[in-house]
Amino acid sequence: MIINNLSKSFSEEILHDVKFRLDSNKVYSLLGRNGVGKTTLLKIISNLMEYDSGSIDSNGKSVFFVPETPQFLDYLSGYENLRFLCEIKNIPIVNLENYLKDSNIKSFVDELVINYSHGMKHQLSLASAFLISPDILLLDEPLTSLDPINIEIFKRMLREFADKDKTVLISTHIIPIAHQLSDEILLLSNKQIRQLKNNYTETELTEYVTNNI
Repeated sequence: MIINNLSKSFSEEILHDVKFRLDSNKVYSLLGRNGVGKTTLLKIISNLMEYDSGSIDSNGKSVFFVPETPQFLDYLSGYENLRFLCEIKNIPIVNLENYLKDSNIKSFVDELVINYSHGMKHQLSLASAFLISPDILLLDEPLTSLDPINIEIFKRMLREFADKDKTVLISTHIIPIAHQLSDEILLLSNKQIRQLKNNYTETELTEYVTNNI
């Protein structure tokens, strides 16, 4: 996916001539302060929001966006929500059953979603994304509500997903997670993107981001 000269304004300009590239087999982290436009950028890339100018070339690849606040059918179980997803997306049920065999959501997937914590809903939304298996997976702050054990599990799962000729882009404000997970960093600051190869130590990346955000 190639984003070129992308601009977006509301009451004021949020993004200005944004340029970057997303390649297969890579995990990217979108870093930036709260309110700087990370979610707006992800929604634009996902074709959920219009932009004012510029271009997005996805080269025919499928894109799926996981929002920070997932929405499900509250009075169905997690399993029933995933089964419904499989039915409307024509995903074989066997894919769901195979996913659940080794999944960390199997301990609560039969409970009603209305009883889920925010972290459990995030885990269910990530399960939905893995079942859909898009070419480009965009996740808005996917790890902030997870406990340390599940963070490590999903970091591994996202890495394994990207290694299947996929692309993963997550927004986050947690520099250590970005450093541990990402091949490249997209730093959103002053309405533009700086694309960086993740060749830094965690201390170096923290210093760079702090000085340039």
